[in-house]
Amino acid sequence: MINREALIEKTRLFMKKEKLNILIVFSTDEYLNEYVALDDNARYLLTGFSGSTGDVIITPADIFLFVDGRYHLQADEEVNNSLITVVKVGMDKSPQTALYEKIAELSDHIAKVGIVSKKISCGGFRKLLDVLSKKNIIIKELDVDPVIEAADKLKTKKVSELRLIPNEISGMSAEEKLKLIIKNNHKNYIDVLVVTKLEEIAYLTNLRGNEISYSSSFKTKALINSEKCFIFTDLRKITPEIREKLGNKFVFENEDADFSKDLEKIHEQINIGYDLNSMNLHDCRKLERLNHKLVEIKESSIAQMKAVKNRQELEHFYECFLKTDIVVNRAICWLNQNLEHGRQISEKDFSDKVKSLFSEEGAFGLSFEPIVASGRNTAFIHYTKADPEKFIKSGELVLLDCGAYFEGGYATDITRTFLAKDKETFANSKQKEIYTRVLKAFLHGINFELEENTTGFDIDKEVREIINQEKPEGFNFSHGTGHGVGISVHESPPRLGPSEASETKLLSGMCFTIEPGLYCDEWGGVRIENTVSIIEQNGKMEIKSLTKAKLDDNLIDKDLLTEQEKIWLENYQKQAIG
Repeated sequence: MINREALIEKTRLFMKKEKLNILIVFSTDEYLNEYVALDDNARYLLTGFSGSTGDVIITPADIFLFVDGRYHLQADEEVNNSLITVVKVGMDKSPQTALYEKIAELSDHIAKVGIVSKKISCGGFRKLLDVLSKKNIIIKELDVDPVIEAADKLKTKKVSELRLIPNEISGMSAEEKLKLIIKNNHKNYIDVLVVTKLEEIAYLTNLRGNEISYSSSFKTKALINSEKCFIFTDLRKITPEIREKLGNKFVFENEDADFSKDLEKIHEQINIGYDLNSMNLHDCRKLERLNHKLVEIKESSIAQMKAVKNRQELEHFYECFLKTDIVVNRAICWLNQNLEHGRQISEKDFSDKVKSLFSEEGAFGLSFEPIVASGRNTAFIHYTKADPEKFIKSGELVLLDCGAYFEGGYATDITRTFLAKDKETFANSKQKEIYTRVLKAFLHGINFELEENTTGFDIDKEVREIINQEKPEGFNFSHGTGHGVGISVHESPPRLGPSEASETKLLSGMCFTIEPGLYCDEWGGVRIENTVSIIEQNGKMEIKSLTKAKLDDNLIDKDLLTEQEKIWLENYQKQAIG
């Protein structure tokens, strides 16, 4: 049991000792991962908020937690509101921007701000520096996280052997990928590329692991020169078979070895490329101390390659999504059959059933903790704490958002909102109205006509316009329309949202979600999510759904659909599974 008041007090004592007016507490780790084990998550330890994103500023008197629309309700539920103020950030800005603005707002009382340099990207630091330098505020870079240190949690290191996925799944060998990356480096006058984003190294090497929750990547860093790739990781994970199959182009070094030491040994000046948005500040500082020229990359060539799936990857994706559709359909049938027989099924029971069904279908792990919400709990956009005491009632809406990793280590992601029912139960008019409003936006998203320069911003705009037409009072759509899917369940590029980050051109082979929703705190929510891919047919790009699970006919009011929407719906349901 964490004594959070004592932990807050210890953290403030550290701040006093270091003469810090503010400490920024991040939710990530040194690899800037989205999903971090709670015992390693300083933000969670300090506040109790368990969402995948959301950072904190702590002052001698106040604590502010910044969350996006997915977590507005959850943050209120999980934190002690007498100690922590939840700042609910809208769609017009990111939580990071809102956090920086808050520090600027408090600047009259601030001389020094503390950050943990391993837990902020170089790009994120520059944005913070830009804000604080205008206010003459000093930034103190900390090598160690004081919250983690004060919490004094015993860390158990999970070590398990990596697996090499076959070329029949990856479509390209690791050596073929390496050649393309080296060629791109040469074109951009980069002698050595430093890679710290885990999904990129997993993609390049075709290696997958299970040491990180809700991820198939593994803890590592890499250097790529004109001939080879040097991988820094725990050598106990590397089998003789992996060494043999990857060959001498891939050199494994112990994770405790400092990659910058290898670069120090190069006496002539070289160009070192790095991605300032995926490398942490601590590693950036190491590079800055070298006598080499640094080349900033806004988006690495590996990220671009990874975003565009080849034929074999897409074929594997189809197989994985078929298994995911089967899990969802079986889970819904299981629940309704139990309700028909008068059995009590809790949200936790349903969540456990979903997990067991994924195991039966051969999943290696989950993409994320299943979101299983019923009744008013469906208003929690990312409701990951299925309640063992909340029993699902016939006639309630149930929202199931889930996904898994199979052999190839690619994530799946699907959401279905459905009516929990026995044979005597029918949806009410409000349930049908909200579901159908979301359905309309969903149909426009998966049937969006792509042009040569279409971006995720364009699809989001169309979906948002449809869902905002005659939107019922009190309901909101407070998250993006979708995100890329690949080795990470939240991959970028592409993105589908109303921000500048979504203005990346969509390309054939990209995979992403389309997931509009409507939510009301007092009523509940509806979300429908398919993962789709872009394919090229007769020289024209079009959206093809990877997800095939049926939509709930019990919740559709066809009187609210246009003739075109009815055709789209009929075509989808004909090809759907379930």
